[in-house]
Parts: sequence; C-alpha cells; structure tokens
Amino acid sequence: MAPPRITIITPVLNRAGLLADALNSVALQGYPDVEHIVIDGGSTDGTLNVLKHAHGIQWQSEPDRGPFDAINKGIRRATGDIIGHLESDDILLPGALAAVAEGFSRDRAAEAACGGAQLVRLAPDGSSQTLRTLRGDRLKHLTDWRPLTLGNPISGARFFRRSWYRRAGFYDPRYRLAADRDFLIRSVILGMRTVPLERTIYQHRQHAGSLTAKPAQLSRLHEEHRTLARTWLVRPDSPEELRRMACRWFSVETVRRLRMLGGRKSWHEFHASFWDARDVLPGWPVWYVREGLSRLSCGLL
Repeated sequence: MAPPRITIITPVLNRAGLLADALNSVALQGYPDVEHIVIDGGSTDGTLNVLKHAHGIQWQSEPDRGPFDAINKGIRRATGDIIGHLESDDILLPGALAAVAEGFSRDRAAEAACGGAQLVRLAPDGSSQTLRTLRGDRLKHLTDWRPLTLGNPISGARFFRRSWYRRAGFYDPRYRLAADRDFLIRSVILGMRTVPLERTIYQHRQHAGSLTAKPAQLSRLHEEHRTLARTWLVRPDSPEELRRMACRWFSVETVRRLRMLGGRKSWHEFHASFWDARDVLPGWPVWYVREGLSRLSCGLL
C-alpha cells in the first residue's frame, strides 16, 4: 500500500533565524508523501525571504490571531490523511514521519499517534543542551489528567488523522498559547485512541526568543491555564477526575498569578484575583497545599 500523505503545519512570526532548521528537518525526512504548509502571521524580520527561497513548501502570509489560528488555517488547506504541527523554532527528528506512518498502519482504529519529545535549550552561541526526554506510554496515551493540567502534554510529538478534527473541532484561537491543551482535553473526553511510538520524534527548543521566555507571554500562558482550569472545574459535563485535577490546576495557577502581582506591587489586582479565586473555589489554598505535598512526596520539589 502507498504510504499515507502527511501534512505538517508550521505557524511562524518573525523567526528568520530558526525557521530554516524547522523546514530542513521536514525536507530531510525522506518521507515519500509529505505536504508542508507554513502560515506566516505577517513577519517583518526576514522570515518571508526564508520562505521565498525554501523548496517543497506551501506558504501564505497574512495577519492572524496567533499560532493556533494559523494552524487552523493550515488544517483547512491540508490534503494529508495525517496532520501534525511543527513550531517554527522546533525540529522533527530523523525518521519521525516514517514512525508516524508505521504507527497508524499498525493500529488502523487509532485517531492519533504520539512519540517521544526532547526538550532542548539553545545557547546564543548555537550550542544546545538536552534538558530531558519525555517518552512514557502513560504520557503518550494520556491515561491520566496530570500531563494536560500540571504537566507537559508534548503536543508537538502528536499527529492526528484529519478526520479527527471534524469530530473534535479545531483549536480555539481565544487561547493564544494554550489551545493545544484545550484541544487535547476535549479529545480525551471524546475517547480519542492514541497509538504510542517507540521513537523520539520531536525536539522542542527553548531559547532567549521563545514566546514563554518573555515575562508578558509567560504571564499570559499562566492566565490561559487558569482560565482553562476554571472552565473545566465548573463545566457540568467535566469528568470527576478531571474536575479534581482542575481544582489543583486552578490553585497552582492562582498562586503563580498572585506571586506575579505581588512582585509588581499591583495590590489592587492582587486582592481582586484573590477574592475572584475564592468565588470560584472557596478552598483553593487547601488544594494548593495538597498539590505541593503530592509533588514533594514524588520528589518533584
């Protein structure tokens, strides 16, 4: 049988210095049927010049509402049976696409496939340091709610059948940085079946220009996490185990927000956030202490 067509979607905005690595990591896969769609959000730093000289890609450039809005545009254009998204400062590791195709052929009932992911820090001199590798089957299968709330769901190492987006819906662009968690939570509730891949297929690269390296963006990420936690905490159709994890998640993100506001001496916002949290979850400090004790007992603190 012919291998399935795989579509890779790369959202980008002002990543001229790293984009070529991402594009090359797809081009060098040697996979026989790959479609690479790059959606630029209106770059002004030379990114468009990189795209104009790249081979084997489709691209467009126009303003968008963030990276997940761009990914949604790519999904609408995609013709592949399988879809993955690659951030413009990350790379696919060698053999990734072949492993994805093999996984889907091995389990034809699977709606998703997930391999391992490396977390790497890039230094200004171009050197890199591997921080850790995430590759456990429990994480790949998402058999508990912790990776989707207080952990790392390694979204970049996940590929989906195009048909799954018709069932689960697209990414919600209201969450500029956390729409992948929202999508995965919805997918797990819908019973998404994931085939685990033995190979580590994705490298997430942290660097000084990363979105979450900027204080304002990191603050936004935590606030989006807090909004998601609040949403699933109060939704009547939320599974009980997810609701319990959302209590912990909301409490941890509330403490992060209060620390940030206290550091800025934004006392009016501090008190407003404190009492808002009490309205949502009256006992949130207790849940925060429980989470701290749980992490301590697991050796995570």
